[in-house]
Amino acid sequence: MKSTVKKSASILLTALLSASLAGCQNSNSNNTTKESAVNLNDPAWKKAMTTPYEAYPETVNYTVGATATSYTALEGTAYEGDNSTNNVWTRYFKNKLNVQNEVAFEANDGTDYVQKVSMAIAGGTIPDIMVVSDQTTLQQLYENDLIADLTDAYTNCASDRIKEIYDSYDGRVLETARFDDKIMALPTTEISHGPGVLWLRKDWMDKLGLSEPKTIDDVENIITQFLEKDPGGNGAGKTVGLVVDNENVAGISGGQYELNNIFALYGAFPKQWIKDGSGKAAYGSVQPEMKPALAKLADLYNKKLIDQQFAVRTSDDRKALLTSGKSGSFMDNWWGSWTVADTLKLNPDAKWVSYVAPQSEDGSVTMFTGNPASSYLVVRKGFEHPEVAVKMASLQFDYQRYLEKDATILKEFEDYSSNNIGGSPLAMNIDYYDAFYRNVGVYEDALKTGDSSKLLSNSDKNSYRSYKKYLDSVKNGEKPDPTAWAGYTSSITTANLVKNSKVKEINPIFFGTTPSMALKWPTLTKMELEMYLKIITGEQTPDAFDSFVSSWKKTGGDTITKEVNEALTSK
Repeated sequence: MKSTVKKSASILLTALLSASLAGCQNSNSNNTTKESAVNLNDPAWKKAMTTPYEAYPETVNYTVGATATSYTALEGTAYEGDNSTNNVWTRYFKNKLNVQNEVAFEANDGTDYVQKVSMAIAGGTIPDIMVVSDQTTLQQLYENDLIADLTDAYTNCASDRIKEIYDSYDGRVLETARFDDKIMALPTTEISHGPGVLWLRKDWMDKLGLSEPKTIDDVENIITQFLEKDPGGNGAGKTVGLVVDNENVAGISGGQYELNNIFALYGAFPKQWIKDGSGKAAYGSVQPEMKPALAKLADLYNKKLIDQQFAVRTSDDRKALLTSGKSGSFMDNWWGSWTVADTLKLNPDAKWVSYVAPQSEDGSVTMFTGNPASSYLVVRKGFEHPEVAVKMASLQFDYQRYLEKDATILKEFEDYSSNNIGGSPLAMNIDYYDAFYRNVGVYEDALKTGDSSKLLSNSDKNSYRSYKKYLDSVKNGEKPDPTAWAGYTSSITTANLVKNSKVKEINPIFFGTTPSMALKWPTLTKMELEMYLKIITGEQTPDAFDSFVSSWKKTGGDTITKEVNEALTSK
């Protein structure tokens, strides 16, 4: 659902921008931010403008396009009355950097925010700082000379750790924000989702004496035994096979209930723009490797190893099959334990275990990586202090996480977090590519020794306390809290499993939109989904894939493929 909202928002903003950008070339003159000339010979100003954490000698005000935050959860607390310009984050920025935000516009995340961005552009009132939803919008803003060059600001004011974080993506993230060798934005990073993970009821496996799965044959055997021998006690013929999504059978990085691992066994990467043999972009869903993968899935469905009603299940239905014990198998990711945490409320003896499977003959699993940058922080061209955005990012995603030691300040952030309140003017995130398993070894050592001093970030230390509490409850023979179990199982057990698995990565080369997508993509997407469902359920034979490819090309697929390659060339 989240990816669908992002896609719709992206297409909407592209359409709106095409009608508005031509009329906002002089938007800088209409900005109302109060700016004052700065004496660059003043050492205090010069230092503040060229280092990550130095405070400005006078308050620097900036306008921002803000994502709406509900502060109602803070009623009755010490933070009652906090708002978008006076909250734990804005106070932190003010105290550390001497900067203060003024909200130019505020909107809910998603389509509402996209509309506000487009209105700001069309009205010539671009805020000093805002987040834009995709690279297509970023490129349009650059081509119309509306945003500031952040190259020097990044060089001088991005902390060493921020640079290290971006470097962990091997250049894939920062390169998306680079035009004509200039850094025009700070990208929001999307950490690796890791490979697809198979989750199975280990208590059922133990009851049947089944070993852990590696190959697709192993997976088939286990699910067959679940169905035929009924270790869950559902009654003959009532246990359900592999739970599968019917809106996204595959093709979303980090997608839930998706079959990406099975497609990858055949070298198929649906819905991804990948390199073909000549180095050009090709759409994975229409490549010949798809056909044998679909034939395999049709075979699994015919054997009832895939949920026979998957095509009509809702999201709630799928989850209920798992938590109620009707099914003991599903594909997810390293955080899949959260999907089935409620199982322990219904059956405390249930045991879900994760496996990086099915694997290829060499013991590896191949995954496609997701879009490394989901959005971009931009600065209005003409704003006197473009480095403010970079300094704030360094403070939020480095200093506050890793270096802040003031217990009172940390308590305030913990209080906000416990109430699920955001509030930062920077509606983005910057984190290491391998963030979900990066420190798992340090966690394990800390949990064994009780020494958490090697955990660097404040959030890691908070997590350590939670994991230790969970292990203590298990050690004392207490029934585990489902939430505590889910947290430990995802961030320690499964993260460690993924870290030590043989994972190969395929990097898609295009994540944007093209002019024809706004009109043609909905039809092509519908055609693709119908093809999956009909072939897998046996309504059509795998040969129907060939007809789908032909129709896809004629209905706009060839045009869009041409546009994608042109966009890559122009970038």
